[in-house]
Amino acid sequence: MSVKTLFLENVKKYIRPQTDPVAIKLVFDGAEPPEGAIMPMDKYGYPLTACQGVSAARRMGLTMVFRREDHACPPALCAFGYLPTENLLAGKVAMPGYAGKEEAAVKIEAANVLLDKAPDAIWIAPYESAEFEPDIVLVYGNSAQATRLAQGYAYYTGDGVASYTLGRLACASYINKVYTRQEPTIVIPGGGERVFGHTQDDELVFALPAKFLETTAKGIEAVHQAGYARYPTGFAGITAQPKMPGKYYKYLMPKK
Repeated sequence: MSVKTLFLENVKKYIRPQTDPVAIKLVFDGAEPPEGAIMPMDKYGYPLTACQGVSAARRMGLTMVFRREDHACPPALCAFGYLPTENLLAGKVAMPGYAGKEEAAVKIEAANVLLDKAPDAIWIAPYESAEFEPDIVLVYGNSAQATRLAQGYAYYTGDGVASYTLGRLACASYINKVYTRQEPTIVIPGGGERVFGHTQDDELVFALPAKFLETTAKGIEAVHQAGYARYPTGFAGITAQPKMPGKYYKYLMPKK
């Protein structure tokens, strides 16, 4: 079984997201885009935001290609390396809407991960139908689903999954940060992602570098089979006597 099939099958069976996992690829070698891919300026005559592209992939099954001219969001254009970043990093965009003083604005923008080199294009597609090997796979879900994905990742790596948000420019986290640092992250979507990408109030983004797809898929299944965690979550009564896994008592509780 291929890594792609394993991941998709286990995510569908054990995580049950409402929308499709999304494949992301940053292209630096001028490769021809996938056949039938939509380039917003060519198709619609106007640019879109990257988060609209992600939403089109996960909700509508579309393959999207974003070149420089296809991006509508100026902060994202800066983050992806297409525009100068001097004014962004000086806090001129963040203040006063997101920061009450210049020092805070500068600190906010410094936290964004910016690409050193602009890609020729960013390819976005439903992972299931993607005709390319992704750099990153995104899974949108609620906090319980993100928890199960984090458990799957940790099962073989022993590492936790960090979450960091400033409430804006989410694409710089789930694309740039994950691509650059090769670490998964759980992203709380920003305002633009909600306004333009139609991301719902209960949705988080679990962003995973492709090199962890296989072990995470296997870890998701292993945790489920062990019976310690499931999705949907099985609930005990709020005032019922709690019963924990036997190992908790055997190894952690003092013997009477």
